[in-house]
Amino acid sequence: KKMSIADKKNEEGKAHLIKAEKYLETSVLKLKFNPDWDSSADEYNRAAICFKVAKNWSASIEAHKKACEGYANSGSLYHAGKQLDQAVLMCKEKQDLTEVETLASRGGLLFRQAGSPESAAQLLVRAAKLLELTLPQNAIGLYEKASETVGTEDRPAEAGQHLETAARLMVRTKQFDRSAETLHNTLQLYSEADAAPSAGRVVLSLILIQIVRGDCVAAAKVLSSWGGFLDGQQTACANQIIAGFSDLDHDLAKTGLDSAALKNLDNDYVKLVRDIELPPANTGGDDDEVNLC
Repeated sequence: KKMSIADKKNEEGKAHLIKAEKYLETSVLKLKFNPDWDSSADEYNRAAICFKVAKNWSASIEAHKKACEGYANSGSLYHAGKQLDQAVLMCKEKQDLTEVETLASRGGLLFRQAGSPESAAQLLVRAAKLLELTLPQNAIGLYEKASETVGTEDRPAEAGQHLETAARLMVRTKQFDRSAETLHNTLQLYSEADAAPSAGRVVLSLILIQIVRGDCVAAAKVLSSWGGFLDGQQTACANQIIAGFSDLDHDLAKTGLDSAALKNLDNDYVKLVRDIELPPANTGGDDDEVNLC
């Protein structure tokens, strides 16, 4: 009976695994005192490629992880990182993203140790994009690491973009305190990079978050610190929102939240605006009303 290509490649893969394990054996009699990590890693990599052709994703991922370990032990850190880069792609094929964050974090670290921050950032961002829709919580840390990686390369605008994305996912997962801090750090990076158009959007986003947190004083502070980045429409919108919520003026707050300036923000913020509770229309000075901000 003729073997299918998948069966044939699975058998080839297993043969490479056996060879890989042999390279790791030590023998006093044969005067082989240390494992041959590099040769072993090459065989694990060959096994991973065979399993990939056979669409045996789990076996391919495991072989890439072992190849990574081998290359790392032999000092080939860049090759070790590439193995985890490949393993992330296999997770995508397998349609199981649970390991992606761990693999990408480790791969990013190996690339950085190998002196390739560009490869590190690319892996981290690609992995984060894979996770955004179904596991946003896991994507946040990868975007933060990507920001830190390009930040050390003196690329503040790019570092700011990655942090801004992390903050957006924090909003999606309702981590408002954390997103406020992250947006503040994003503004510092954009300020360093003279990226005013991007910064204006972030200033408005941060004001909204402070309103959601019930802190009108913090919202006003954002405007006084970073208001220079806003254009005319954004400035009017920010002033209306802050005054409306501070003075419990329903109509003014509503005018601010209905502003076209907010429609240009990311969808996560647009959704947030829809959920913000306005001050009551009949401002009679009841105790309940004072709790908004």
